[in-house]
Amino acid sequence: MSSPISEERRARLLRSETRSLLQSPDFIRSPVMSQLLTYLVEEAIANPGHPPKAYQVAVDGLGRSEDFDVQADSYPRVQVGRLRKMLTAHYANYGGAHQLHIPIGHYAVEIDMPEDDTDDQLIGVAAPEPEREPQKPEKSAAVPRFDSRQTTLGLAAFFLLIGIGLIWLLNTATAEPSDMTDNSGDFVLPPKIYIASSRQDSGITSNDSSTGIQNFFTDAFASSAQVRLAAADGPDAVLEKGKNAYLFESQLTKGPTGPEVNFSLTSLLKNEKIWSTKIALPDSAADYAEKLGPIASRVGGVYGVIAADQRKHLPEDAMIGYSCILRFESYRANRDPQLLPVVESCINQSLAADPLDSHILSAASFLAFLREEATGRKPDPEEGLEYARRAMVRGREDASANFALARSSFYQRNCSRGKVFAQKAVQLDPYDSTIQAQTGAFLFACNDPDAITYLKRAIALDPRGSILAETALVLTLLVEGKDKEALEFAEKIVPSSTGVGPYYDIAMAMVYAKNGRIKDARVSWDRLVAAYGNDTGESEAELLRRLVINPLLAERAFQLLAKTGVINGKEATDS
Repeated sequence: MSSPISEERRARLLRSETRSLLQSPDFIRSPVMSQLLTYLVEEAIANPGHPPKAYQVAVDGLGRSEDFDVQADSYPRVQVGRLRKMLTAHYANYGGAHQLHIPIGHYAVEIDMPEDDTDDQLIGVAAPEPEREPQKPEKSAAVPRFDSRQTTLGLAAFFLLIGIGLIWLLNTATAEPSDMTDNSGDFVLPPKIYIASSRQDSGITSNDSSTGIQNFFTDAFASSAQVRLAAADGPDAVLEKGKNAYLFESQLTKGPTGPEVNFSLTSLLKNEKIWSTKIALPDSAADYAEKLGPIASRVGGVYGVIAADQRKHLPEDAMIGYSCILRFESYRANRDPQLLPVVESCINQSLAADPLDSHILSAASFLAFLREEATGRKPDPEEGLEYARRAMVRGREDASANFALARSSFYQRNCSRGKVFAQKAVQLDPYDSTIQAQTGAFLFACNDPDAITYLKRAIALDPRGSILAETALVLTLLVEGKDKEALEFAEKIVPSSTGVGPYYDIAMAMVYAKNGRIKDARVSWDRLVAAYGNDTGESEAELLRRLVINPLLAERAFQLLAKTGVINGKEATDS
């Protein structure tokens, strides 16, 4: 009797068979069934043996709203029945070595193994308890489109776009940028990063530390959306010289007061070292998250060294995939109105190439929530939710997709649900300071005491790039009545940080106002207006709403500045 196949092989077979199914004509013509199949299979891999309930399938797999009544509506049962019949019909026509099926009366996906397979068993898998936002099923059948005004696409074009997108995804899922011949193609996927083993100088004998450090950064960079982890240490890195990739090295050395670790980052494109730093060797592996986490954030963060270097070499015509995310993050940091049309265009182009790119969909979701002052059109929370939910089709283990759903929940004033998704995002990418900062900022607006934990963590991870966290932390201290402490902290903020945007001047205006330094507060406000105001005669309230996407945070800032007389406050209720 053969033994069960491993979980790793099970996942590989399930995903391989799913990719094959999604390329078939029937599934290309049915994006709802493609989405449902992907949902069941991905969740099944994560938690085998626990089939999802009808409610979870309806809300998380099919986009029904949270108030869906499983007793009154048979929608999930009917749709899973459709999927079951589609699978049966597909295999009847095309066959298959590893066939998927859904037993009657269950929402579990199972895979049949052939008789001569060394692991010839029926392996059952099912989805774990999900955490997803609702969406109308009618929208589930539509290709994600950033510009909702483009409504002239016919049904045939829609289905064609879905098919092209799926085929493009499947054909490029393992492609490397180095295989691309044009320069803009090098930026479709994030750059690769190689991690070199630590070397030891004389007097340093801790092989455990060397290996532990390498393992830490392997895990940290594997969770980052800014890089793709490549083979560690070895000739592969040499082959990448002259290409869009990086070599991250750590070396144990003997310092004047004890062992130290030297870190460096080399651009293989330019064949030169572009960053380095040195810290004391952590006492134990238990200290790695605290001591090494900031290094991982500094190198592989959204506004880290690699992302900054990538922006320097970004071709003007690079508009798809990772290059679009670089442009989006620049806009998100600075809210430059001139960047917005470029970002909108690259999102459209990216979704045309890959309709299920979770990072692009998350960016589109963010923009859908922006206020009219920033975009010239009213926010569309429903569209933002639609993009966020679609991001989860392929990005259930992606931090940006989970945070997109968190943001949607926070905007619906559902703080508890938003917190669940935000915590999942933090868990998936624990060294992304921006996710920590945004989580803290939203929890601050929700009056959640856990806000300070996330804000302080964001600042610890990247003291040079956490202005959002520092702003929210200043506000939190002010709300707690710790005005002097807030002022002391605010005056330590470094305003030249990467991605500062308007947040520094907002924070300083507020903290000065709360401490009675009205003149200084007005100086900060005037600096903000000079840098980020426009010539349309917008009010002070409108300026804040344009710059601060979190509506609760924007309102708190406005009320404080108006109450202390820094601004006139006449349009506090304007929409």
